[in-house]
Amino acid sequence: MRYRLMLIKIGIKKGLASKYALIFWLFSSLISLTVQYFLWQAVLIGKPNGEFKQTISYLVLMQLLTVLFPKTSYDVNDKVRSGDIALDLLKPVAFATQLLWESIGYSVVKFAVIGTVDLLVCLWNLNFKIALSTILMVLVTAILAYLLYFELELLLGTFSFYTYSIWGISTFKEAILLVLAGNIFPANFYPAVIKKLAAYLPFQYSFGAVGMLAQKPSWSLFIQVVLIQLTYIALFNVLFRFLFKRSVVSTVIQGG
Repeated sequence: MRYRLMLIKIGIKKGLASKYALIFWLFSSLISLTVQYFLWQAVLIGKPNGEFKQTISYLVLMQLLTVLFPKTSYDVNDKVRSGDIALDLLKPVAFATQLLWESIGYSVVKFAVIGTVDLLVCLWNLNFKIALSTILMVLVTAILAYLLYFELELLLGTFSFYTYSIWGISTFKEAILLVLAGNIFPANFYPAVIKKLAAYLPFQYSFGAVGMLAQKPSWSLFIQVVLIQLTYIALFNVLFRFLFKRSVVSTVIQGG
């Protein structure tokens, strides 16, 4: 446990070391919120005010998750290209565990600087009227969504052992998320075909499913989402372990 706390502190220090990046992300977040507010105000003109507020709250929550979720694939890529992964493999804690707790530390800093603003905007938009059960559902599914996204990023990171650059793969992932995750448009605006496809794939359960629970909380939906999230987390974990073991054996450290 002490080692994990140390890794969280390392992640926090990394986050605090990039102060200007945090300020830039904060302003970007505020600009994005402003644009989305006026855009959806125009899109939902003539609709009940409650629907507009729910949509904005959903999008703010999605932006919060996007800010907090780790970009672990780039961390793996940087370590492979620099050769630092050789030192990480010698540490007494598993490589994935190191990345997870450092990412949590970095996310804590991003939440303190950026996430708090998004959360306050979301609560203000809902007039601070939100049931305790809804908060619990959103919190649990958001934590599992974080782990699911982390596992997905780890899987993408393993390609670094073969390509030494995952920029193209990561761009492809972002394109898929744009269509299937529900972090740009609420899932209820999707065509029926895409909505059905997204329901079977993991991407929505990292973003959109959390937002759907926040909009229309129900215990049946909560249990369904949690079970699917846990299934994908376990599946991705097993797949990562298999690929990582094979990849490390054939790794050639560049430059030494």
